Amino acid sequence: MSDVTVLRFLTEFQNLHNVNDAIASFERLHPNVRIIVEQVADHFESLQAFDADDAPDMIESGGWSLFNRPGMFVDLMPYVHEAPGLQEDLNPGIMRVACKDGSLPGLPVDVAVPLIMYDKEKFDRANLAYPTEDWTWDDMMTLGEKLTIRNEQGIAQQLGFGIGVDIEFFEPFIMRNGGRCIALDGMARGSIDQPAAIEAFQKIIDAYRVHRMILKPDEPSEAGNLHEGFAMVFAFTWFTGDCIHYGFDNRFGVVGLPNMPGGQQDNMIYMGAAGITSKSHHPQLAWEFLNHYILQRPDPFRSAFTLPITRSLAEQSGMTEHPIWSRYIKELDHVQISGFYLNEKWNSSRQLINEDINRMILEGADVAQTLKSWTRFA
Repeated sequence: MSDVTVLRFLTEFQNLHNVNDAIASFERLHPNVRIIVEQVADHFESLQAFDADDAPDMIESGGWSLFNRPGMFVDLMPYVHEAPGLQEDLNPGIMRVACKDGSLPGLPVDVAVPLIMYDKEKFDRANLAYPTEDWTWDDMMTLGEKLTIRNEQGIAQQLGFGIGVDIEFFEPFIMRNGGRCIALDGMARGSIDQPAAIEAFQKIIDAYRVHRMILKPDEPSEAGNLHEGFAMVFAFTWFTGDCIHYGFDNRFGVVGLPNMPGGQQDNMIYMGAAGITSKSHHPQLAWEFLNHYILQRPDPFRSAFTLPITRSLAEQSGMTEHPIWSRYIKELDHVQISGFYLNEKWNSSRQLINEDINRMILEGADVAQTLKSWTRFA
């Protein structure tokens, strides 16, 4: 029996079902290869593992900041160019973000974009037409107000719109208004403090304070969970996957984010990646595994919570024909690079930024002045 080659795969994910399935099928195809999975909690532990003398061959992360570190990962574009038809098959929107510096440090995983899911039953009860792709922010405010129901004490029993308080969730609306949180050169000054960003942010804060259609932080509510008491939801793919998994999808429709005065169709994207470390002794074999794990298996996307990164996987899994998933696949055409991909300090300042957002919502802190103060974070 010939020698066995061992590859070490380090992952920050807790659920190993998908990678274990990929390893089992890969090892059947390559009986002289063994892939050892190691789990870590966060980026800090991933960096520790890379800095050690026995660094892993591959690292998988749910965030992108690791893949911004020079010299940590092998550029995968030469492997892509060697695989017939692969470059054309990779989704160009995803690749636009993943290859922002011209190289491909990892194959994207855990890909998610936000759209608006709406509860058709709640619209029908209110005798309101469903939103369409040409709807505007003002249209969403009007619908949200009509679909918000509060009792005599002002406690919400149903809310027009559900969204978390997070700068990353608000960024798509800034993008669609023609603004940016962070410029492509990584600077916040000249981006988040500009009129397009301020205007979009003021509209979001008004949705809480003026239109009262979004639940404020720590506000009491009888509306229940997002799939229960909210007429419209800012819905990433994981929310949509849950709805489909539990059989709620027939109750929901999906539509693009509302059109903003700035007239842009841009959207943000969440994704992590799996890459080959620059210290791997078996980069070609590591590429063959990543190719198998991420690009060759449609089954994980037949009951999905994330999006595939190739056109062929989207088709083979049935996503392109699905009444809801097909709209998410289409939205990948519009994704752009978000601030947390461009500046690590901005990304690590998220908690402080979100505390300021809470003050704008709860205390009426001045939006323009607050956004201008955020230039210190990048």
